[in-house]
Formats: sequence, C-alpha cells, structure tokens
Amino acid sequence: MNPTSNPLPALAVVSWPRIIATVNADATGTLTINGVQRTCAAETLDALRAGMIARCVTIATALHRPVRLTVTEGEEVWPLAVRPNGVVQALSPTGTIEADDDLVPAQGPCRYCRRPQPVTERVCAQCQTPDPLRVEDAPIETEDILSPAHDVEERSLTHDELPRVTAPTRVRLTFSDQDPVVITFGAALGRGPEPIGGRQPIVVTSPRRMLSRTHALVDIDERGQIIVTDHHSGNGIEAQTNPPIRFERDIAYVVHPGTTLLLGDVACTLTLDAPTGTQA
Repeated sequence: MNPTSNPLPALAVVSWPRIIATVNADATGTLTINGVQRTCAAETLDALRAGMIARCVTIATALHRPVRLTVTEGEEVWPLAVRPNGVVQALSPTGTIEADDDLVPAQGPCRYCRRPQPVTERVCAQCQTPDPLRVEDAPIETEDILSPAHDVEERSLTHDELPRVTAPTRVRLTFSDQDPVVITFGAALGRGPEPIGGRQPIVVTSPRRMLSRTHALVDIDERGQIIVTDHHSGNGIEAQTNPPIRFERDIAYVVHPGTTLLLGDVACTLTLDAPTGTQA
C-alpha cells in the first residue's frame, strides 16, 4: 500500500501555554510565556528567532507535545507550532498542524562559539556551553511555567468516597477559552455536565468538541485541598506538570493550587481564592 494514500490526521495544538514572541529589526525582542517575560537579543535576526524557538522546544519537550508560538515581527503576525523535535510549522486557522515527516528541526548558532546546531541541543558539542541558543537576558526556566509532578497526588479514592469540606474554600477555575468561574463546593465540568452527586454543573467551551458531556469532577476535601477526578471522559485529563501526569479514570487526585490541567482541548488552571462564605 502506498503510505501517502492514508495520511495522518491533522494534530490539534492546544492554546496553553500562551507563548508570544516579539521580534524587532535590530535583532532584539521579547519572549513571554504565561506572563513570564524576558528581554531578548542576538547578533542576527536568524539567531534571535532560533533562540526563541529553542526555548519553546524545552517547554514542548517537558509536555511531550507541540506548543503554540505567536510571533509578531513588524506588521506581520505568525501563528506557529513548535514540536519537541525542533520542527516549526505554520498553525492552521483551526489550530492544527500536519504531519512533519519531511521537515527538519530549526537551527541556530551557539551563543559562545557560533557553531550551528539544532534548536534541540541542550549543550554545545563544540564548546560545551549549556543552553547554547539562549537569547533571553535571563532564561525562562521550565519550573517557572510548569508545576512539578509532585504537585499532583493520587488519593486512591473514588469521587464518591471523598470526605467533603466543612469550612468554605473558594477555588477559581481559569479556562483557556472562557471567563473564570469560582466555586465553593463540588463542580462537574463538561460540554453539558450532569450535577453528579449534587455538584454544580459548569458548562465549558470546547473549540474542537474534545470535552465529554461530563468530563471532570472538582471537589474540595476535608483539609481544603483541591481534588480532581476524570469522570470516565473520552479524551482524558492530563496535569501540565513536569513531567505531565495522565489521570486514571474515576480515581481522585489532589491538585496543588496553580496547577494547569488539560481537559481534552481545554486548559484549566486551579487556584485558591480568598475565603468567604458566599459562592461566586
């Protein structure tokens, strides 16, 4: 069979983390990842672009998936996707990329010895300089963007066995494609969620309909901890930690405040709000 007769489907690239690069004509610019901004500079525009892509590669590698990169250069805006293997592709209007079988990783010069190398290199093979393509004045570390994996802990309980909190705790759910929601008790998230166990149903926008009708359950336990359970969804839940953690269905996980979860095609960050007795 001719392999080209059955092409791979386009791959959806989620919009989290939010990575924005601004490139100036004098080979300076800024790189902003989830609000963490750094000033950038290089000897040439090509070196600046390669260095920005190399930083995206480190994030994509930690997440084991492509990440979006929006580049503004003069009057032009380029929506791109950067793969963990260093391949850069144009992002389609629907947020997808095609297979990268015939593409090669981007390259750039070492910031010390100028030796050309792929953007995936972590140490220069010639001069042993670490982070050889870095163009930021101070590196944006992966730890600044992704929570450590120990911020998620399996409770080994089903959601029906969870003890409920007695004192009010406000949890803010910040979504990638809609306004945030604040809860003070259990919530059921999805495209058309059922009020499982009396939980508050919260409808979540799913651009590519990868969210199940009732996708996730969010609870607050007896110690005020955030608990998340995959309610046997179709496309699962993945904590965007370093490394990522895939949730098992119907098992409760303790999620540290500030952790971002990928629910199908939707990113949701969970944080604690100031305590109050009323629900938003």
